[in-house]
Amino acid sequence: MQIRRIVTGHDLSGQAVFITDGAARRATDFVDIPGHGMAQLWATSCPPRLSETPEDLTQLQGSLIPGVGETSLLAVSFPPDSVMASPVDPQRAFNEMAVALPGLFDCFEAEHPGMHKTPTIDYGVLLEGELWLELDNGEQRVIRPGDVVIQNGTRHAWRNKSQHSAKAIFFMVGASNR
Repeated sequence: MQIRRIVTGHDLSGQAVFITDGAARRATDFVDIPGHGMAQLWATSCPPRLSETPEDLTQLQGSLIPGVGETSLLAVSFPPDSVMASPVDPQRAFNEMAVALPGLFDCFEAEHPGMHKTPTIDYGVLLEGELWLELDNGEQRVIRPGDVVIQNGTRHAWRNKSQHSAKAIFFMVGASNR
C-alpha cells in the first residue's frame, strides 16, 4: 500500500524543514488477498517528544499495537469480504499477515474471522468506500467516507459488504485497563 508520507522537523537554527517526503517505509500489499494492504505511517514512544530530527520508529518493524501512552498511525485497505474469505493461497496469506502485522495479527480470533480486541483507544476515519463495524454482540453500523469511529478497546470486526475496496486511517493510542 503506497502512501506518500511527509515528515517535518527542525534544522540546527530551529527553522522548520522537511525531513522526508516519499512512500511510507513500512507498507505491505498482501499478495494472496488482492486489495488488502496496510502502511504504518508513524509511531511514537511514551511520552512522545519533539526533536530536530524525529526518530522513525516504523523502521524498527516492531508491534503495530502501541504500548501504554505510545501511538501508532495505520492506513488500511480493505477488499470486499468475498476476497478476504478466499485468499489465493490461504497458508501463504496467513504467514504473510503474521509477518506484516506483528502485535495486531495476534489480536485476531481464529474461531471468529475478523474479530479482534486491542488494548488501545482508536480513532478511525474512513477515507473511501464503505465498511460495516460489527461489535461482539452482533450489532453493526455502516461507516461512510468522512465518518469517524472512536474505539475504546472494544471487541469488533470490520466488514466490507460492498464489491469495492475501502480505505481507512487508524490512529491508535496505547491504553491501560486501570
